[in-house]
Amino acid sequence: MMQTDLNNSISNLATELQTWRRHLHMHPEPSFQEWQTMEFVATVLEKYGISFEKGVADTGVVAMIRASWHAPEAPCLALRADLDALPIQELNEVTYKSQNEGWMHACGHDVHTTILLGTAVMLQQQKEQLKRPIKLIFQPGEEQSPGGATLMIKAGVLENPAVEELVALHVYPEMEVGNVGLRSGLYMASSDEIHVEIEGIGGHGALPARFINPIDVGMAWIQACKTTVADKCPSNIPQVLTFGRFEALGSTNVVASTAQIKGTFRTMDESWRAKVHAILQAQADQVATEFGAKIHLKIAKGYPFLHNDPALTDQVRGILIQTLGPNHVHELDLRMTAEDFAFYSQERPVCFFRLGVGNTEKGIVHAVHHPRFDIDEQALEIGVKCLLQIALS
Repeated sequence: MMQTDLNNSISNLATELQTWRRHLHMHPEPSFQEWQTMEFVATVLEKYGISFEKGVADTGVVAMIRASWHAPEAPCLALRADLDALPIQELNEVTYKSQNEGWMHACGHDVHTTILLGTAVMLQQQKEQLKRPIKLIFQPGEEQSPGGATLMIKAGVLENPAVEELVALHVYPEMEVGNVGLRSGLYMASSDEIHVEIEGIGGHGALPARFINPIDVGMAWIQACKTTVADKCPSNIPQVLTFGRFEALGSTNVVASTAQIKGTFRTMDESWRAKVHAILQAQADQVATEFGAKIHLKIAKGYPFLHNDPALTDQVRGILIQTLGPNHVHELDLRMTAEDFAFYSQERPVCFFRLGVGNTEKGIVHAVHHPRFDIDEQALEIGVKCLLQIALS
């Protein structure tokens, strides 16, 4: 099929894309509980005669599209979308506003799923033109540890047939619709949660000889950690150490006996990641001894860093330039947020790129995880066009 015909076919799908996206947006589901979302995906795939398996890692769906001449065991390219939503109360007043109280597709997973469904429909029409089979991964639980990618990998999604490479896109409201962005090599950070419980001795604020203030202990520990980590970090390794919660339930003259601290550590080097974990514990031991307190440190190890394979990313960049034009394909900066697609990048070559969904003139400017996040729905067709061309090329 000629490029013009492909574009016309995608345009003819526009109404369905919008309908699918709005349905998904209205019915967001928590991580690992995407039962109705899974059924919706299955219904669309079945309607278009696409072979699939549902219930993978409980709420995931895996579909296969292959030409009649492809061997069943022929290695494939995988395209991935995520299914889950966030615990956010939507503030948009739109006809497709979330109907599930306290939950919202504020990270665009409804968009990702819709685009992959549209790509599946188009690929099914073009399957005899495929150079290799395409595996479509509709993955649960991207937003919640341990990350649905880990469960899908354990369920064998990278095998039978073997996945050679994976590609995924993600909405990017900071970029105007019609544009895409990508970055070769290191792109996104690993993500660890830091949980601290401090045991001091409570008492009257006017009698410091009789208490051990857990706030003083916590401040000393935070400062020691931030100073040591900053001093020892190699200059070529990006990192972020941030503490977002410090709670001790005392009063003006009441010193609490305990305090809690929560934070995050992010970096792009596994060796340094392990060293920082050790530094945090060593500082906890030292500060606790100095104050005569107890510091209980728990580090919940999250997603690894995401590395875009340079060769695959260069190929994808070339395809996107051919598809959208050079002025619409941009180089992205390093990003210290995390994404569980990184687990796939530890197993296979991957390319994770960004799809512009913003429209300043229409007021579509809010970032992901914001209660007023939305997209310019032109991005649905553009996303399908991008993934389709990647798959066909």
